[in-house]
Amino acid sequence: MIEATDLMHSTLQKRPFSSHDWLFEWKFDGFRCLVRKHGDQVDLISREGKPFNLSFPDVVKAVFAVPGDFVLDAELAVGAGRGGDFGLLQQRAKTISPRSIPSAVRKCPARLYVFDMLTSGTRDLRDRPLFERKQQLRDSFDDTPRLVYVTHAEGVGELVFEQVQRHDFEGMVAKRTWSVYMRGRSLNWIKIKNAGYSRPEALGFGRVK
Repeated sequence: MIEATDLMHSTLQKRPFSSHDWLFEWKFDGFRCLVRKHGDQVDLISREGKPFNLSFPDVVKAVFAVPGDFVLDAELAVGAGRGGDFGLLQQRAKTISPRSIPSAVRKCPARLYVFDMLTSGTRDLRDRPLFERKQQLRDSFDDTPRLVYVTHAEGVGELVFEQVQRHDFEGMVAKRTWSVYMRGRSLNWIKIKNAGYSRPEALGFGRVK
C-alpha cells in the first residue's frame, strides 16, 4: 500500500526557467494530500501520514463518486482566489466535531487539486513517465466543485511564473515530462516560490511542500 512516506517532493530553486522538456503548474496554497480509493474505502492522508477524512467529508464524497480504484497525489485547499485561503483551511482541518462539520462544509467548502496518478486499478503507474500519468489522470474523472484536475503548460515556465505573480499564487512547480514518480526529494520536480506572495508565511522556513 502506498503511504505518505512514498510521496515525491520538489526541490527549491530561486529563478523560473523555460524548457521544452518540462511542464509547469501553478502551486496552490494548501495541504499536500495522498488520496487512496479501494472499493468503498476512501482515505485522505496528510504529508505527515495523518487522516483528513473526518474534517473533509465533502471531499471524501467527491472522491468516492469517481469510478474505480486509484491512488492520487493532490493539494487540499479551501476558499477562492490565489489557490486557497490557508487560514480557513487550517480551521477546517481542526473541525472534527460531528455537530460542527456540516456548518464548516457550508461556510468553507474544500477543493482537491489533483496533479498526479500513482495507481489505476491494479496497475502501478509510478514507473511510467509523467506525461503518461497526467493523461491517465485527466481521463479518469471530470472536474467538479470539489475535485479539480491541475492543468499545466509545456515549455513556457517564465510565462507561467508571470501569471503566478500577477494572480498572487504561492509559486510554480516545474516537472520533467519524462520523469518517473520516485519517493523523496527530486531534481525532476522544481519549485519556484513567488517572493511577492501575499501570505509570506508560505515562503519561509525552508520547507517545500
